[in-house]
Amino acid sequence: MASNSDSIYNVLTYIHRNPQKVTFIPQVNSNVVAIGVPDSVTVSDPEIYFPANHLLVSRMDDDFLAKNGDLLADFFERTTSSKLDYQEVWITTGYVTAEKTYLVELSFE
Repeated sequence: MASNSDSIYNVLTYIHRNPQKVTFIPQVNSNVVAIGVPDSVTVSDPEIYFPANHLLVSRMDDDFLAKNGDLLADFFERTTSSKLDYQEVWITTGYVTAEKTYLVELSFE
């Protein structure tokens, strides 16, 4: 499953460590954070995890949430959700060719 790959982990870690090099996209939904990552960032197997001009949606499995809770907490704090925590995380990824940008969207449920 794409949401549990090292590729996704590495992109999330890059965003966490380099927030000044990515674009946080304003969202209407309070439980969502969306980020544009320049395609100059090296991504493993982008054709699998970031399909060109298509979206890939996956639910992150419980093991990924347990192992990466601190990393995901950073993204959750960027939402405007009034909830104190979340039970599930859905990730949407894609590659926007016209913008030369990888899209990463996390939805905290």
